[in-house]
Amino acid sequence: MSWRETLGVAPSTETHYAHNSQNTQKPTELGNCADITDSAYRDSEQESSKLLETLADACLGLDITPVEVKEALAPEDIDDWHNDAISVDTLAAFARSLVQRREMNQGKRPNHYTERATCKHCGPVWLWFSGEVLGCPWCWNRAAVRPIPRPCSVHCGECLHFERIGHPHLGHCTKGEPEAIAGLWDTDRRYCERFLPNPQQTNNNQPRPAKAET
Repeated sequence: MSWRETLGVAPSTETHYAHNSQNTQKPTELGNCADITDSAYRDSEQESSKLLETLADACLGLDITPVEVKEALAPEDIDDWHNDAISVDTLAAFARSLVQRREMNQGKRPNHYTERATCKHCGPVWLWFSGEVLGCPWCWNRAAVRPIPRPCSVHCGECLHFERIGHPHLGHCTKGEPEAIAGLWDTDRRYCERFLPNPQQTNNNQPRPAKAET
């Protein structure tokens, strides 16, 4: 995923930044092929070193290294940097997004995710705004089977992982969450980072996700 996709930047918003003075056109010079190859290699090494220096500025105060950010850049991102199409501020925003994504992958809530919301696919989630959404950043955790921190407790019976047995209210958690010998009661409320909403049918036969409760 490129920096544009990560930060939601359209190509038309690009501005050129003069951090690569060597990008100016140079006349073609004749010379030995080996010398040209060696020169190109040195230029590549210098470009890589300069990019890491720029990324070091972008990573200031963040729990991520310039090398990690460079590895996350797509080839077209590096081309954009070579062509002066990415500023240090943009790289810093990209680095911050990488740190946030890494923490979210670990089930940690970003500090600015302070509002309770409901995702159609994830159920009750923390976001930076309240309301109901069709998809959210936590969907990445859901797809990768990673934990999702919850703003409230949930009902076991509303979970996709609740497997009913020969009893009108009892069942077991297919994700192996702690439960009594007899199983879980469908109306039990608990905090669960593995909860995924079992779609409920509305009057118009459309799935209705479990809502975040206060």
